[in-house]
Amino acid sequence: MTTLLVGFDSAWTAKNSGALVGVLHRADGMLEELGPPSVASYREGEEMILEWQTKHATASTLILLDQPTVVPNAAGQRPVENLVASPVSLRYGGVQPANTARHTMFGTSAPLWPFLTRFGGAADPIDVLESASTTRVYETYPVLLMIALGWTLPDKRAGGRLPKYNPARGNTFAASDWRHVCDLTASAFRARSLLGIVRWLEEAGAKLSPRKSDQDRVDACLCLLAALYVAEGKPCLMIGERETGYIVVPSGDGLRAELEARCHATGRAPSRWVRVF
Repeated sequence: MTTLLVGFDSAWTAKNSGALVGVLHRADGMLEELGPPSVASYREGEEMILEWQTKHATASTLILLDQPTVVPNAAGQRPVENLVASPVSLRYGGVQPANTARHTMFGTSAPLWPFLTRFGGAADPIDVLESASTTRVYETYPVLLMIALGWTLPDKRAGGRLPKYNPARGNTFAASDWRHVCDLTASAFRARSLLGIVRWLEEAGAKLSPRKSDQDRVDACLCLLAALYVAEGKPCLMIGERETGYIVVPSGDGLRAELEARCHATGRAPSRWVRVF
């Protein structure tokens, strides 16, 4: 059985483009590359996934999407965003609130919803029946993945700081941080012998002035790395709940402990809000 694994740093709105990258995961554990990460809108991403499914006769598909997939709230933050904001802000990062008042991203005409509908909606990794379905889409978050894997940089705070690798934020972007993220991501793919993606990451990391589209493609690789952790059966976290929104990332002891502490501080049951699968 062959599973298509996809990392999609989504476009968020109809007018923007994100990036997408995929690999095939064979029943024997072998991986096959489908090319370097590509810039893609929602429509283009959907077409690429459908083409891969048909061309390679895949038995199942797992899509890790960097965009909220469950957004029932009309305003404010989702509960999962309130939860993960603690470890993210501790490392000088921020979490965007998702709500349906942000019409171009989450309103009724947002491109997210037809994409999800086409691929079966937001699946629940804890639900045995759903986790065995033919096509699954999970929300992920590259920033949390980096925290889980210990990719933060040294800082006076014990948890370190998040890399400043977004070239669209010229006042904070650091070329050394950009190389840091590209190098660690390349190492993760090198360990899996996905050398075409490694070459792209090495070339991207060598750029002195990367563009936002380069960062989108790096983030797509980080989403794919999350998909690989799921497919390989490595411990992962489902943070949040199905009804109000959740995020899937690799499990890290430090991140898990911080999230559980945040649950206790806010009156949540950790067993419900931070689950390992």
